[in-house]
Amino acid sequence: MTYKIAVCDDEQIFIDDVVAKLKEQSEQCEISEYTSGEELLGSSLDFNIIFFDIEMTGINGINTAFSLRERKYDGMIIFMTSHTEFMPDAFKVKAFRFLDKPLDNEKFNEAFSEAKMEILNTEHILLSDRSGKKVYLKLTDIVYLEAYGDGTYIYGKTGSVYDTDKPLKYWKEQIGSEHFYQIHKSFIVSYLYVSTILKSDQVIMKGIEQPLDISRRNVVPFKNGFFDYIKKYAKVM
Repeated sequence: MTYKIAVCDDEQIFIDDVVAKLKEQSEQCEISEYTSGEELLGSSLDFNIIFFDIEMTGINGINTAFSLRERKYDGMIIFMTSHTEFMPDAFKVKAFRFLDKPLDNEKFNEAFSEAKMEILNTEHILLSDRSGKKVYLKLTDIVYLEAYGDGTYIYGKTGSVYDTDKPLKYWKEQIGSEHFYQIHKSFIVSYLYVSTILKSDQVIMKGIEQPLDISRRNVVPFKNGFFDYIKKYAKVM
């Protein structure tokens, strides 16, 4: 999936710092920049995560956040400030995290990774199987997808298998590449359920006995992507 993120700070140097850190962590980001609370409130507010400075000219970050919640914004708010005395007010608006300025790389990356995992845990796809049954399936419940003919089997963590008439390419666009990787023309796997990568260029998924083939050209990038994923999400998995 693509994460829609807003960065709101009245100092451009801090906006640039946050944007650089976000781009280092994920290519799946659409980032919007705002230099005041008023400017942010005038936007569409269609964001998964908002990084906020608390002390800003005009309406401050806390009051901006209160206004967002009153407008039913239910995304994640991560506050950034050098004034910890604002922390109690930050949690009144259900802030996800509170980061000290200047931003520490490790703490920032940890907060961002945890936010993405939290979003993934609530993200669903709507699928219709060939019987016409409609199912809302959490992305974190998908172990892998398998192409066959013009359709796709979707394997769930509980052992359920959904027979859909959409091609694998369609589902690849729906689930994104942050937590999934296409290892073969016929398979997309979830990094969450990778158990063992075999020397035979195959992967064993948790709860699945039959190994899945990895195409030769995908072996190295898949391994690199998996190990990067583990490093990034080890603290929240």
